[in-house]
Amino acid sequence: MSPLHLRRLKLLALIGVLFYGIIFARLVSIQVFGHAKLDREARGQQTSRVILEPARGLIYDRHLLPLADNVDLSQVSVRPAEVRNASAAKQFIRTAAGDRGLDRLKRGRRNAYIRISSQVRPEQEIALRKATLPAGVQVEEVPSRVYPLEEVARPVVGVVGVDGTGLEGIEQVFDRELHGVSGWATLFRDGRGLEHQLPQSMVKLPEPGLSLVTTIDRDAQSVLVMELKQAVTRTGARSGMAVFADPHTGDIFAMATVDGANPPEGSPERNRVIADQYEPGSTFKLLVGCAALEEHILSPEDSFFVNKGELNMGAFTMHDAHPETRWYTVRQATALSSNVCYAQIGTKVGASILYRYSRLFGFGQPTRIQLPGETSGQIRNPSRWSARSLATISIGQEVTATPLQILMAYCAVANGGILMRPRIASALVDENGEPVRTYPVERVRRVISPETAETFRSFLRDAVTMGTAQEAALPWCEVAGKTGTAQKSDVGGRGYGQGRYISSFVGMAPAQNPQIVGLIVLDEPRGAYYGGTTAAPVFRDIVATWATLGRGPVRIPAQTLVMASTRRTPAVRVPDVRMMAADQARDVIRSKGFDCSMEGSGARVAVQSPEPGSPARSGEVVRIVLSTEPPPDTGFPDLRGLSVREAVARLSALSVHISAVLGSGQVVEQDPPAGSAIRTGQSCAIRCTPRSL
Repeated sequence: MSPLHLRRLKLLALIGVLFYGIIFARLVSIQVFGHAKLDREARGQQTSRVILEPARGLIYDRHLLPLADNVDLSQVSVRPAEVRNASAAKQFIRTAAGDRGLDRLKRGRRNAYIRISSQVRPEQEIALRKATLPAGVQVEEVPSRVYPLEEVARPVVGVVGVDGTGLEGIEQVFDRELHGVSGWATLFRDGRGLEHQLPQSMVKLPEPGLSLVTTIDRDAQSVLVMELKQAVTRTGARSGMAVFADPHTGDIFAMATVDGANPPEGSPERNRVIADQYEPGSTFKLLVGCAALEEHILSPEDSFFVNKGELNMGAFTMHDAHPETRWYTVRQATALSSNVCYAQIGTKVGASILYRYSRLFGFGQPTRIQLPGETSGQIRNPSRWSARSLATISIGQEVTATPLQILMAYCAVANGGILMRPRIASALVDENGEPVRTYPVERVRRVISPETAETFRSFLRDAVTMGTAQEAALPWCEVAGKTGTAQKSDVGGRGYGQGRYISSFVGMAPAQNPQIVGLIVLDEPRGAYYGGTTAAPVFRDIVATWATLGRGPVRIPAQTLVMASTRRTPAVRVPDVRMMAADQARDVIRSKGFDCSMEGSGARVAVQSPEPGSPARSGEVVRIVLSTEPPPDTGFPDLRGLSVREAVARLSALSVHISAVLGSGQVVEQDPPAGSAIRTGQSCAIRCTPRSL
C-alpha cells in the first residue's frame, strides 16, 4: 500500500470515528441529560389529567326533607375517531338532541370528544336506553341539581350554574361547604387519540360536599306561597311578600315573594324580603309605643283627645284614616291605629329616645341573615330631621325598613324583649348525617323589659279583637297583630303617589305566648287597600292552613276540627254594587247574606272589598267606600247572568233608562253591548230567559 493510500485510509477512519462520536454524544445528550424533559413531553402527549367533581351536598328543610337534591341525568357524547357508521350516528343524535345536536357534531368533528347534549328529557332517555348505540356514541350518567319545591323556594334556596357553582340564595352563601373538594384521575392516550384508564392510572378521589340543614319548613313554604299567590290575584297587587319566624330562636320558617301582573322592576329571583326597603307605615308604631312604655313616659291608660280625626301640628295637619271625635287611651290608639294619637306620643317620647330605640330594634342596620343581597334600610340621625319628622316617623313615614327588619322587631315583643338574629341554617352534616358544624341561636341584645313586651302584646291582641285587624282572628287561637297602610312615595322621593299604597299586617300566635310571628306585605293592591282588609286575612289563612297539616308550631284543638268538619258554610259570590247609591248598595249586599260596612261620605259606591264575583262566606263583611266624585266612564256594564231586578239596579245607578225587557229570569242579551260608551239620555234593552233553561 502506497503512502498516499495509507493517508487516505487514516483520513476515512478519522472521519468515521468523528461521525460515530457525534452520534454517541447526541445519544448521551438525549438519553442522559434530556431524559427528564423528554419524559415529561412524552407523558404530556400520552397522558392527561381530568378533574373529578365531587357530589354536591344536599340542602334540607328543618324536618330533613330535601330542598335541593342531586340526581343522575343522561348525557350524549361522541368520539369521532370511533364512529364507524356516520349515518347511524347522526340518526341517533337527531333522535336524542334534535337539529341542535347535529349542529354540535358538525362543529366539533375535528375534536377527540364532543358533548352533544348535557341533559336528556325523561321520555327521550327511556327511548335511548332501548335503542342500540352506534359505535362512537355514548350515553353517560352525569350528576345534576334538582329542587323539589322549584320556584316556590327559589329566592331562598337559590340555584347553581352550569359549572356547579352556587349563584343565588343559600347555594351561593354556602357554596364552599356544599361543593366539596375536587379529585383527579390520569388517563392514557393511544396513537389514535383515544383515552383509557389503565390499572396503573393515578387517581385521587373527590371529597363530597357537606349537606346543609336549614330552618325552612317545606309545608309552611308551600302554604305561604299558595296563599300569597291567591291574595295577589284577589287584590290585584303588583307583588306580595311574606316571612314567618320562630320568635324565640329567630328561625325562619318560610320566606317568599310573589309577583302580580305588573310586578316591580328588577330581577324576579331577587329576594325582596331582604333586598327591598319600604316605608312601613303603622307597623312602625310598635317602636314608639314600646319606647313610651319602657321609658315610663306614658301608661296604657293615658289618653288623648282627637277632634274629627285631625290635629294641627303647626306646619301641617295630621289625619286619621277614620275621622272621629273622641278620647283615645294609648291602648285604644294602638288597636285602632290612630295617627293623630301616635304623632302626639312620638312628640312626648322625643327625637333622641325615638332614634335610640330604632337602633336598638335593629333599624338602619342589616339583620345579618345568612342570605345574599340584604339591605339595611334607613333612619336618619335626628340632626337631619325637619320640623315634621318626629311626628311622621312616629307613624312610619320618613323611615325605610326591609320586611325582615319589621318581622324581627315584632319577634322581640313576642319573646319578651330580646332582639334575635334571624337564622336560616342550623347545621352542616356529613354523608352519615353527623353534625360537622352548627349555627347556634344568637341573641343580639335586650331591647325592652318583659313587662313592656307583655303590655304591648296586649295592645296588639286588642287590635285583632276590637281594632283594625279583626279579619286576622282565628276561632281556635288568640291572635295579636298590627296593620299597616302606607302611601308610596313618588319617583324621586318628593311627596306621595295618589292611590298607591303598601298594605301590610304583622301577627303573632298564640297571643299570650307566641310561637310564630309572620309578616304579610302587598304592594299597591287595587280597590280596598287597608292592611286590615287585604293583608290580615292572608296571615289568618296561612296559619290556619299550616295548622291543619298538623306539623306547625300552632296546632288546632281536636274539638275544633271535629266541629268544623260537621259545619261547612258554602261560599257565596259577592254582588257588584259599584256606582250604586249607598242605601241601594247596602240592601243588595244584605240580601245576599253579607254584612255591610260603609266608609266615606259620597253619594255612590266607588270601591268595594271583596271584589265583585269573588267567593266569600255568608255573614262576611263587605266594605264599600263612597265617593263624591262623578263615576268614571267605564261603559255599559256586563248584565249577562243578572236577574232583571239586579240589571235594573245597575242601570239605574248609571242613570240609564230601561227601554225594553223581553222575557223573564236572567239576562242573556243586552243592547248596547257591554263596554259601549254611555251617552246622556241613552237607554238599554235586555232579553231574559228563565234560569231553568
